[in-house]
Amino acid sequence: MSTSRETAAGQRRTAGRPRDPGVESRVLAAALDVYADHGWSGFTFDAIARRSAAGKAALYRRWQNKEELLLAALEAHAMVVEPIDTGTVHDDLLVVARELFAVYLQGSVGLASLRLFVEARAHPDLLAKSWSRVNAARVRAARTMIRRAVERGELPPDTSATVLLEALSGGGMAHVLATPAGPDRGMDEGDERFLAALVDLVLRGARCRCPRSGCGS
Repeated sequence: MSTSRETAAGQRRTAGRPRDPGVESRVLAAALDVYADHGWSGFTFDAIARRSAAGKAALYRRWQNKEELLLAALEAHAMVVEPIDTGTVHDDLLVVARELFAVYLQGSVGLASLRLFVEARAHPDLLAKSWSRVNAARVRAARTMIRRAVERGELPPDTSATVLLEALSGGGMAHVLATPAGPDRGMDEGDERFLAALVDLVLRGARCRCPRSGCGS
């Protein structure tokens, strides 16, 4: 008799709508799309729930607020970064520059990244949290590459990996914004020439220790 009651109770507990195992990945993708399309002002749980075909309750169970949801979406779609070792700091940084540039060209991921930097003026805390969480791996990888370059004698010991990374990131971002050609346009020969020149410029600046008189080429 007790077995029948336990069975009935178990059926009641398992009855109802089954859990959707793909809801989280779907919500994170939708969150990135919504932010890319509408920015922070249009980034709401209502909009994300509609885009992902998920209930708002499912969103609130996983993320306390929209800031946490956006950071989770950025982390989920962030570029995987590993220290690069081509043998020269120039080629290491050129690979990094290409990878960063490719992210900026990549549909919603690229547009969301660009929006984040543009909107940082109004929401600096959001950018700060994004930089510490999403870009931490990039900074660690850059430090490893710069340490190797210092050991090879290619860069001065006090070279800042963060400055180099931000210079490459900012230069690539400015180029994308200055040469729009629609989403997912791909990298062309002009982009390659720009990135090579950008890396050369950043390295000349890192090696220069004569800011008043200027450095030779």
